[in-house]
Amino acid sequence: MSEHEGDGRPRPTSPSGAATSRRPDGWWSSRKKYGVLALALAVFAIAAVVVASGSNPSSVAGSGVNVHNLPVGPPPPSLTAAQGWLNSAPLTPTDLHGKVVVYDFWTYSCVNCVRTIPHLAAFYQRYAPDGLVVIGIHSPEFQFEQDRGNVTAAVQRLKVPYPVALDPNMAIWNAFGAQYWPEEWVADRTGHLRYMDIGEGNYAQTEDVLRALLSVPASSPRAPAVGTGSLGAPPATTQNITNETYLGLEKGVESVQPGTNTYPDVGPTLPNGAAALVGSWTADQEQVEAAAPGASILLGYSARSANLVLATGTGAPIQVQVQLDGQPLPAADRTAETQVDAQGNTYITVQAPDLYKLVLSPGIEGHTLRLTAESAGLQAFAFTFGA
Repeated sequence: MSEHEGDGRPRPTSPSGAATSRRPDGWWSSRKKYGVLALALAVFAIAAVVVASGSNPSSVAGSGVNVHNLPVGPPPPSLTAAQGWLNSAPLTPTDLHGKVVVYDFWTYSCVNCVRTIPHLAAFYQRYAPDGLVVIGIHSPEFQFEQDRGNVTAAVQRLKVPYPVALDPNMAIWNAFGAQYWPEEWVADRTGHLRYMDIGEGNYAQTEDVLRALLSVPASSPRAPAVGTGSLGAPPATTQNITNETYLGLEKGVESVQPGTNTYPDVGPTLPNGAAALVGSWTADQEQVEAAAPGASILLGYSARSANLVLATGTGAPIQVQVQLDGQPLPAADRTAETQVDAQGNTYITVQAPDLYKLVLSPGIEGHTLRLTAESAGLQAFAFTFGA
């Protein structure tokens, strides 16, 4: 996901200002040291598109692109999917010959990626008869996203209709020189890269690019509109919502210490963007894990929707109590995953590793969220938010 955002630094964005997720600095710095040939290919691919446009990446990925005079880049790298493909047999250059191809880099627990999928699905369903192919390249952020079974379940749950190439070792990601989730590249019918877009948004412009490359008549219907889902919408530039907040040691909360520690309670409220652990937790690079029942996470935030990547380290389901400002979730703030017990307490049940929807309010609001694990083994990775 994104660089750590709980310390007041700006939300990572594409050059055009769209909200994105990005691999943490430590991981990116080490993984970026791949072979000279792959690095040269990635640099050439980006440079060719940018230089051919006579501009910088913001004009390629942002608004104002002339869809009828797109730069002509090199052919895209080959797709060597280490764990194979979902929804399709492996696609070869022969299969893609004469097609317009969208390459979408994503990972299934990334909120920005999940909110993008319905738009790509709409393009795929509308323009596949005209020669469009959409390929989701699943390049994982967290270790559990390397598991083929987890990705398969996510593809089914998220109703991804197009082919997905499984890229657990980031080989395709590195060959393209990708840096963000989501990140889309578009190749034309002759097999040359013509356009890239980073982050959420720019959907109308991307569709215009596809229609131009597909030679779709101006009078032909567009893809159906996609509404705002249960994860909220990406924030507009004028909306100030809380930044994505990591909990693991690599990019997490400063007060979190390595190993197993017991953290004191910090009180009922926290300021916007502040996060704290309470009780016994074990921390590693990617996550924190509850070391005893009753361990809690507190977060002060401002947003419409609040979500958290969670998993269970025990293999058994774990109930997590969810409180807003010290009280059970009001009915207006509950999500489809909210459950209510006989005493009126609100909770979610964590099973498969995934992005869990904690709060969905009527509008952007400021609150203190408290999550309490009812048993040891709860693993928590990163909070994300929506408007």
